Amino acid sequence: MGKDKIYDVVIVGGGPAGLTAALYTSRSKLSTLVVEKEKMGSLYMAHKIDNYPGFPDGISGTDLNILMKKQSAKFGTEFVDAMLFGFDPYEEIKVVKTDKGNFKCKNIIVATGTGKNFGKKLKGEQEFLGRGVSYCATCDGAFTKNRIVSLAGQGEEVAQEALFLTKFSKEIQIFINEPNFNCSEESLEALKKSDKVKIITNAKLQEILGDDFVEEITVDVDGNIQNYKTDFIFLYLGTKNNTEMYGEFANLDQHSNIITKENLKLNVDGMYAAGDIRSGVVRQITTAVADGTIAGLEVIKRVLRK
Repeated sequence: MGKDKIYDVVIVGGGPAGLTAALYTSRSKLSTLVVEKEKMGSLYMAHKIDNYPGFPDGISGTDLNILMKKQSAKFGTEFVDAMLFGFDPYEEIKVVKTDKGNFKCKNIIVATGTGKNFGKKLKGEQEFLGRGVSYCATCDGAFTKNRIVSLAGQGEEVAQEALFLTKFSKEIQIFINEPNFNCSEESLEALKKSDKVKIITNAKLQEILGDDFVEEITVDVDGNIQNYKTDFIFLYLGTKNNTEMYGEFANLDQHSNIITKENLKLNVDGMYAAGDIRSGVVRQITTAVADGTIAGLEVIKRVLRK
């Protein structure tokens, strides 16, 4: 696994849909990466499953998840425990953005499930979206000229976005929600050399405050609650909802689930959705497995056509 490797497919989600797709693609010798948050998801949490074929005495969701993962890993599937930030899917070589780095690929399968733990907003995040709250510094950096800006999250993308902001902003505060900033040494050294940048570790963003626009943020730093002045806050915390995450390249229903085209395709070539994230599906393990099969086979066919 490496940031320069180009995978045949990156699958976002380690549930039954994602792991079935991974089984098919990796068994067909396609380089496959599954991006997942470990020990999460409705399958993993299920106490006992009696209606999945092949287990007459039932099986726990955790055990079934482990077996599915082991089977796909047997054929070469790689895994990374990471938080999804977003996608750049429009070029032939696509990018899946996470807190553990950006991963390049030729195809993407979205299999994130119903998202019960997905898109939970910070206090003030929704209210100030577009009025100082953003998820993309390279998109909105030009608006921060001579302003105080903050970034919250973790990973190489945060470092790269902060370095981009040094072209515009007068002061940059980076709030890392862990003891260490997990980015490349090169990026970290560049940030430390800038007199505009301040890095605060063990910092968990609590609330975004302001009147018409963002004015300050409340942060828990090592257990101490502090307020910091800021004009913009760029979030890399996995708090995007489905509309913000997928709405640019997929049609969504009234419940923000993805409406797929024929053979589970999205509006962007080489991008698919499978499992409970899809609109109007019966949400069972068996149906998720079926979706994973279809999505995996579609990716295999697309790779073979190239």
